Amino acid sequence: MTTSAGVGMLKPSNLSAQGVSSGLLRHAWAVDIEMASLLEEPLLNNKDLTTPLKVGEQSKIPDSIFMDVTPPGKDGKAARDVTHTFIDPLSGTGRYGNAEGMLGNEESAQLRYAKFYANDYAHALAGETFGIDYRELTPNQVYEKANKLLAQWNGERKGYFMRQAICETRSLNLAKAPLSLTQPINPHVYVMGVAAASQPTYDPTDYPTFSTSIGAALQATYTAMHMSVANLLAFADWAESKYIKTVNIRGMDLYLVMTHPQEITRMLDPATTASWASYWVTAAALQIKDADSVVPGLAGVIGGKVALIRDPRAPTMTLGGTSTGYTQNFEYLKMGRNDARSTTATANVKFNCNLCLAKGALAHYENEPLHYEDQIDEYGKFKNVGIFGSDGYQLPVYDIDTATASSARSEGSAVIFTQRV
Repeated sequence: MTTSAGVGMLKPSNLSAQGVSSGLLRHAWAVDIEMASLLEEPLLNNKDLTTPLKVGEQSKIPDSIFMDVTPPGKDGKAARDVTHTFIDPLSGTGRYGNAEGMLGNEESAQLRYAKFYANDYAHALAGETFGIDYRELTPNQVYEKANKLLAQWNGERKGYFMRQAICETRSLNLAKAPLSLTQPINPHVYVMGVAAASQPTYDPTDYPTFSTSIGAALQATYTAMHMSVANLLAFADWAESKYIKTVNIRGMDLYLVMTHPQEITRMLDPATTASWASYWVTAAALQIKDADSVVPGLAGVIGGKVALIRDPRAPTMTLGGTSTGYTQNFEYLKMGRNDARSTTATANVKFNCNLCLAKGALAHYENEPLHYEDQIDEYGKFKNVGIFGSDGYQLPVYDIDTATASSARSEGSAVIFTQRV
């Protein structure tokens, strides 16, 4: 009996016999597109460390690190700047005994003030609603990610602006028109490893001289410009002498230092010369319940006063100029993967910026909340999505009309320079 071949036996052994080339093959794609992950923000968005400051109703610096400045009244919220007053403590000698009269020996109260500014910010994402290019990207839902991408951008803008304000007094948008404010350096600059008597001297009336004195301090022996137990204790003493106020975290009065990862690595490495890893007090030993939720990134505390927080977004600084006129160029991790920070190590030229935050360190004034807007054109084909708002980040620097070298009061932060390794 003869058997015939079944249909399956005649099936081509490969698709090319049917004329199916790579261009005709069907591919499956993920329905959703993945957003790139970026570095985390360790501390600056922590609401537990923020206190609202209503201008006109409070004359005292808040006990927390961040000041959320709000002007009084409906009309005040539209102002491009608000003024907060500050009164100095009395410092007169006083009169004693029954032979010293009071008349003619009274003390006058000394008032100071700070202005908080806001200026516009905006960013937008291009998109389409129909057409061949729109159809190509539809499976990946690119355009549906517009709001999320813009929200992520704004969060990174805040981290960038906050660090910039701590280093350079004001955020970038405040230096733009119509305000066009200058960005002077933080009044408190500390060079790690340099004696207190040789630290830079602040003068609000002469910023070039202040900048040059910073450069002169940075020309010390660069191998000593790193954190150690002795150097951090010396910094705490210096900060107290500058009346920088500690912030209370779960019963502990601390200076919170957002520390560059290179310095954390050095201090935790027992092989590093002058390492102080054996002296380290971990967060677990602080007996602070949920310490990491209150102070994210907390690595340890030195001398019961200086808390070190690992900051992967820590700025860097490149020293320019000469002894006749030094300049400081601060470099930041900006939005997205736009990293402008130094990656090289050059003695007495490249430095890491470690930011000390204390009571009333930074003020944020917002006079127009963030909102989304659409731009539609070409019969509705092009639909761009943007965010718009107005705010400002800056140091609370209280001063008088005629500033002097000793008149400014900025007692909430400091920039600590260490040599890049």
